[in-house]
Amino acid sequence: MPRSTVVASLLLASVAALAACSKHPGVAHLNAPESAGYTPASEPQFQISATTDEAAPMAPGGGEASVSGKLAERERSRGLGTAYGEQRSSSVRGTRFERADAYNPDLVLSLRYNDAAGVQQIAQHKTGSPHLFPAIQQSDAVSVTLRDEYGAPLSAAQVGGDVYAVGEIGARYTIGVENHTAQRLEVVASVDGLNVLDGGEADFHKRGYVVAPYTSFAIEGWRTSDDTVAAFRFSDTDSGYAAQMGKPRNIGVIGVAFFREAGHDDLLRRDTADPFPNRYAPPPPTYRGY
Repeated sequence: MPRSTVVASLLLASVAALAACSKHPGVAHLNAPESAGYTPASEPQFQISATTDEAAPMAPGGGEASVSGKLAERERSRGLGTAYGEQRSSSVRGTRFERADAYNPDLVLSLRYNDAAGVQQIAQHKTGSPHLFPAIQQSDAVSVTLRDEYGAPLSAAQVGGDVYAVGEIGARYTIGVENHTAQRLEVVASVDGLNVLDGGEADFHKRGYVVAPYTSFAIEGWRTSDDTVAAFRFSDTDSGYAAQMGKPRNIGVIGVAFFREAGHDDLLRRDTADPFPNRYAPPPPTYRGY
């Protein structure tokens, strides 16, 4: 199975928690929405079917047709951002979590996104025609999925080393996080370079959601209170939250950093496990090199 396969499902009912925005690794003040596990999705939900308008014929002497063609091309390449959407119910509660390493995550997964035309353009520029599959990044220990408002995974394309999810203006999406380990993990997430909890620039020093062992949950929007979030909705770039906040540089990327809890080494062990650790015959304990 490639690193990029998808898991899906929108069932709100497991154990997750939100760590407070404290620079100290030991204290957390909020708990996240609870949600149950995902079921694998075998097929993408929609295909890339972008059409590119042919260039308008040149008007006599240059002029209008040429200008409108350039404007149309620039408009097509602008792509998607993520807007600060409507308020949605999403209650959190307090918990404590001490990171094994306060400021350095054990794993970072990222997904890029754009509209169908934008994904088609970047794929053709870098690798040719895109290959479609559901939108996920994963390791043996964890996975991150982009899902639509009904719980289905978004389609995605592998473009070089990146996974590009395909979105549509106005559509709501969520970020699904799945923990396959036997320990709690802290999850610090960003959208368009902004932290999903406080809307400020994303930083590993900030705190995040805590997900219980062998469970999953969905990040549904920018947190606005203990009980509400502003939904993630695809928008044009100028209407995106990052652009509105004057920080448009990182529009189009979603990142999730994972931190182990102090006293637990399962995540690192699982991700570096060797299926054939003894490739050569070791000498016996009393061997002296005769």
